[in-house]
Amino acid sequence: MVNDMKSILPLRPQYALAVFILAGLALVLLSSGCMSQPSQTLYKDQQAPGTYIVTAMQPDSTHIIITYHSGPGMENLIGLESTVTDSEGKSITQSSGSRSATTPVPIQGTSKFTGLFGGVDHVVVTGYFSDGKQQVLLNTTV
Repeated sequence: MVNDMKSILPLRPQYALAVFILAGLALVLLSSGCMSQPSQTLYKDQQAPGTYIVTAMQPDSTHIIITYHSGPGMENLIGLESTVTDSEGKSITQSSGSRSATTPVPIQGTSKFTGLFGGVDHVVVTGYFSDGKQQVLLNTTV
């Protein structure tokens, strides 16, 4: 019986090493996302969260032009509110579309701001959707 125990005892460190390696492999798989939940399927009538393509450009020191290009769920975007704050803190706000409208904001629609934009100017564009939700679509400086 003593001989049987001697043959089993040297294997225990090997088992411990195998368990340690398997635990490390499981941690790597979990941290890399291999065992993550599948993404949710979005249907046509759901508002898809995401990036809307809205740009702000400053062709000269007296103009800023904001253009709405497109985005997910664009048929539900019914209003845009654009605010430009100049380097001295003066804000100008323009709206396009209507929060109570049922027609979407036109793609390639622009908002043109005129003022003294010689410094760094802050631009915020908020989108309003037909389901009552709102989302900041652009928050940048020009």
